[in-house]
Amino acid sequence: MNVGELEIKYPTAKEDMPSPSPNVLTWSEVQQHYELSTQEQPAQGFHRGDEPAWQSWLDEHNAFAFVGQEGRISVLKEARSRGAGYWYAYRTQDRHTRKHYIGPSVKVTFDRLEGAAKELKSRSLSSKRTANVLEDSGPNVKSHIGQAIALFSPKLSRPRLSTSLVERQRLLSGLDAARSHSLTLVSASAGSGKTTLLSAWVALSLRPYQSLERMEGAERDRAEPLVAWLSLDELDNDPIRFWSSVIAALQIYEPNRGQRAFAMLHSSESPPLAIILMTLLQDLVVEDTDIILILDDYHVISDQTIFDSMRFLIEHLPANVHLILATRTDPELPLSRWRVRGQLIEIRDRDLRFTQEEATNFLTQRMGLSLSEGDVATLQQRTEGWIAGLQLAALSLRRHEDLSAFVNDFAGSHRFLLDYVQQEILAQLPSPLQQFLLQTSILERMNAALCQAVTALPSIQESQEMLETLERAILFVIPLDDERQ
Repeated sequence: MNVGELEIKYPTAKEDMPSPSPNVLTWSEVQQHYELSTQEQPAQGFHRGDEPAWQSWLDEHNAFAFVGQEGRISVLKEARSRGAGYWYAYRTQDRHTRKHYIGPSVKVTFDRLEGAAKELKSRSLSSKRTANVLEDSGPNVKSHIGQAIALFSPKLSRPRLSTSLVERQRLLSGLDAARSHSLTLVSASAGSGKTTLLSAWVALSLRPYQSLERMEGAERDRAEPLVAWLSLDELDNDPIRFWSSVIAALQIYEPNRGQRAFAMLHSSESPPLAIILMTLLQDLVVEDTDIILILDDYHVISDQTIFDSMRFLIEHLPANVHLILATRTDPELPLSRWRVRGQLIEIRDRDLRFTQEEATNFLTQRMGLSLSEGDVATLQQRTEGWIAGLQLAALSLRRHEDLSAFVNDFAGSHRFLLDYVQQEILAQLPSPLQQFLLQTSILERMNAALCQAVTALPSIQESQEMLETLERAILFVIPLDDERQ
């Protein structure tokens, strides 16, 4: 489907599906490894941990079938104009083909392939259940929307603010500019306070979920923005569920808006998604009233159809609608284009770090710790203002009598910090990226050549790609120049 500069595709069994590949990677229960066959003839075996040999094979091929423990998928590398290739997984069931983004070759690990197979199988079952429910429930759209709101209600409320909240006026004032921009991106690593900042901004600066029906005359003219909040999770990697969730969030403040789009989304002969989104946007045009849609944890989204539809939505937002994305990684969106056009606000890691004054406020006033100015400065320096690090340090300090001694000994090896980093950050990464981080952790400053020397990667270019992946994933790597060297 063509929509201006964007092409959003909805493949059928015969459309956008990779041709059958002669290469098949199959899990063998007997051998407990993956067996690669070409033209039905055994070619090579891979055990978990054999990623380097597997990566070498990937570099020479563009497609293969995968039959893993979670099911069968087809895997295809799609070229990009800049020369890099990105892998996608496909699964066809009941004449519907679903597509799942995997990433560059370095991310096509065995665990990632199993995850893609599991995700696509889950989406197929979810779509089938949704279709059955809609078929049984009849044409009552309002009833369907009510069910959606009830289903997604835990995701539609902003998190409560902690009693230890530090009010950060410099950031709250910066967020006020969201009302004059199409997109605000809050992109930072885990534990940086993205969700807390947005929740505080809504609570302290805005009046969320206020109904237009209760506003009259001049009161309506000076109304604060209407705010819709949606916390995303892995299950939202289905376009129907994703946009149903968005409509449910928007329905919170204006029950009649989005009904047509919701009905079209769940129709047995659903029109192209771009038409559905344009219908939704028409319903959101409200004179003299701004609408702010906050999507939290956007980094969990990996579906290419959602990426494409989000790009289309942002490009066509009416002047009164503003989108805020909170994410741990930069989204697959043309950020540079919108940056040049002045349509984008960015709040990043360096902005979210606690200053010395904010760290003092948090540790001494909010957490009630009797720390000297020097102790606070030490903690702020060692954590580099990372909020999760300061929070974990504060929890540990409450259990010690000699606070200064603890501060002097506090480092990245503290068990609370190790547990957080392991569970929230490292465990989410593919094995090659984990290995790269481990091998380069001895370096305080690095470039591609130095990383290639300590990791023994085949080329400087691969080291450069790894470094850029770390930067995009916001994994505590700070560029020291503007040329990504």
